[in-house]
Amino acid sequence: MQIIDLRSDTVTKPTLKMRQAMKEAEVGDDGFGEDPTTNRFEKMAAEMVGKEDALFVSSGVMGNLIAIMVYTKPGDGLICDRKAHINTMASGNTAALTGVTICPLDVDELGRFDTEELESYINLEDVRFPKTSLIVLENTNNLAGGTVVTPEETSIVFRIAKKNGLCLHLDGARIFNSAIAQGVEVAELTKDCDSVMFCISKGLASPVGSIIAGTKEFIVEARRKRKMLGGSMRQTGVLATCGIISLEEMIDRLKEDHDNARYLAEGLTRIEGFNINLDTVQTNIIYFKFELPKVSCKKFVEDISKKGVYIVYLERDSGRMVTHKDLNKSDIDCALKAIKNTVSGY
Repeated sequence: MQIIDLRSDTVTKPTLKMRQAMKEAEVGDDGFGEDPTTNRFEKMAAEMVGKEDALFVSSGVMGNLIAIMVYTKPGDGLICDRKAHINTMASGNTAALTGVTICPLDVDELGRFDTEELESYINLEDVRFPKTSLIVLENTNNLAGGTVVTPEETSIVFRIAKKNGLCLHLDGARIFNSAIAQGVEVAELTKDCDSVMFCISKGLASPVGSIIAGTKEFIVEARRKRKMLGGSMRQTGVLATCGIISLEEMIDRLKEDHDNARYLAEGLTRIEGFNINLDTVQTNIIYFKFELPKVSCKKFVEDISKKGVYIVYLERDSGRMVTHKDLNKSDIDCALKAIKNTVSGY
């Protein structure tokens, strides 16, 4: 049975060039700052996102957590989108490990803040509430359907943050998808953020890892927090070499994933039961509602998996599909055929 895995772009396999590079990578002990491949990768990553320095970490979850730990202290508050990854998909790590309270705000269908509301929730003086010290922005916005945040929208949030003495961290897990979709350099999307995290293990196809980048002072403290979390690794060059290939060779091809996502989304709209706002299909993520009477979204996801099409069930009537480098247009056609047949059987 053919497997068409639409659960996430994290399921991508490293390229043959990455596998060979892992075998040949020059390595040292990164705990002592002596892994030359990792040092090269971190320098390259920092330059690409327009920051002074960068740090290789094991995951995006760890990267975002480290940034929160650097910018806050126990008892502080941060503001983010209610459906942001740090609020919904990080196992409650902010509450469990930092003592920081998340103030989640509703956003519009494209994942954008009401900036007046955002500013109104910043608390600097009222002792009854956590003192706000950080805003976290997500670009692309995963649970809004992979929507992008423009440089202008980022700049507005940045100005609100600075006006109130706050820091702005960018959860840019898929920031390169956003840059390709908008036709801008990635540094345009990160320049107004104090720090940024991006993943190399999603659309960029590396097997492991993420980058956090910011000022030199930020990275010094981030390195300390990484050690605190047990994230200090050793001969990381075998992984960082894949990250170098990701940045050199895997960015421009993201457009293919976006085109396949649009093709898939348009096909789904022609199948009974699927409700998709095509305006949100801007990158490689499709957020859908399954509204067929008497058949739940959860049951549909379970049934279609038995035919080799893997999809993520989110909640109630909602699910998510993600395109990536290991899927082509023919795979999308096969998935659409299986989905249509499954729905017809209901």
